[in-house]
Amino acid sequence: MGEKGKPGASLRAWRDYFYKAVIYGADIDKKILFEEDRIKTFYVDQSNSQSVKEMWKKINQKNFDLIIDDGLHTFHGAKSLFENSINHLKQDGIYIIEDAQNSDLLNFKNYFDNSLDKFNYNILNLINAKNPKSNNNLIEIRKIIK
Repeated sequence: MGEKGKPGASLRAWRDYFYKAVIYGADIDKKILFEEDRIKTFYVDQSNSQSVKEMWKKINQKNFDLIIDDGLHTFHGAKSLFENSINHLKQDGIYIIEDAQNSDLLNFKNYFDNSLDKFNYNILNLINAKNPKSNNNLIEIRKIIK
């Protein structure tokens, strides 16, 4: 987040867009966690599997329509969050990993090529920003049980 960034701004945007949804957010910076109308935030270190599991235990919900990883923007962080979160996504739900780094795209492709069967899901889209200087790649996983 830049100097002019406001903690929770994207969570508020999602809350306003999905006007009936409860929005859950997570961050490693405990100073910016908050709770307000239909938004609850939790501490998580997405590179630590146990931390992710503890977050889900506190949220105590399953069957999410949408999970968005807007975290560390690293392959290992995204993999950890995915592996410990995908079971909280409902049938036909969407899991997004955004801002995937160009240098990690091959790692993501290989990982998902070899693991989607393990997770029993079968649709993956890798949307490349097509700009070698941009790291604004998006990975979409749809939970469609085979």
